Amino acid sequence: MKLRNPQPNSPNGCFDRHGYTVIRTPRKSGSGHHRAVYDPNGQQVLNRAGYDAEIQFCRENGLML
Repeated sequence: MKLRNPQPNSPNGCFDRHGYTVIRTPRKSGSGHHRAVYDPNGQQVLNRAGYDAEIQFCRENGLML
């Protein structure tokens, strides 16, 4: 369920616009989630990457506007 549209050049915006899937799993300790990102073909491209690594991936793969 999407509550709002992500910013276009945020990782969520880039992934959504290009057909990537983000799977969130709860952390075993602490708050928040781990994220795994899959390309449109279903291949995992990122796992537990932080914001900076996700932005770098978007830039390197031409996902930014």
